[in-house]
Amino acid sequence: MTQQDEHDLTEKSKSQVKRELLEITDLGERLLEIPEGLLAKLPISETCLKAIKEGRKINHHTGKKRQIKYIGKLLRDEDLEGIRAELAISDQYHQLEVRKQHLLEQWRDRLMNEGDKATFELLQLEPTLDRQQLRQMVRNAQKEKELNKAPKVQRELFRYLRDNMRFSEEN
Repeated sequence: MTQQDEHDLTEKSKSQVKRELLEITDLGERLLEIPEGLLAKLPISETCLKAIKEGRKINHHTGKKRQIKYIGKLLRDEDLEGIRAELAISDQYHQLEVRKQHLLEQWRDRLMNEGDKATFELLQLEPTLDRQQLRQMVRNAQKEKELNKAPKVQRELFRYLRDNMRFSEEN
C-alpha cells in the first residue's frame, strides 16, 4: 500500500464528520438542560461553562439555536469522553433513584391494600423497621382512605419507608 492509500483509509468521510459534529451539538443542547450542580462537576473549560450559562438565559428560538451551535463549537476542544462518562454516571444514578421511588410507592400501596400480610413481608425484608409504628401508620392511612380525607398519613408512611428502608436486590 502506498502512503496515499493509507491516508485515504484513515481519513473520515464528510458524512461521518457531519454526524460527529451533530452529536457534539446534541451534547451541547443537553448541557443546557442539566442541573447546575451536575454542570459544575463536568470537565469543561470556563469559556464553555460561560457559554452554557448564557445559553440558558436565551429564550428566543433563533438565538438559542445559534448559542447551541456555538457551544458545540467550543465542545470540540473539550474532553468529550470525560463529559459523556460523567453524564452516564448521572443518568445511572437518576434511574436508580426512580427505581427506588417506584419501589417505595409499591410497598406503600401494598401496605394500604393488603394490611398485615404486606406488613409481615416487609418486616421480613427490613427487620430494622419499627413494627408497632408501621402497623399504626398503615391503619391510620387505611382509615384516612376510607373517610376520603387528604392523604396526609399516606405521605407520612411513604416518608417513613423512604427514610428507614435500605435497598438491596431483594427489595
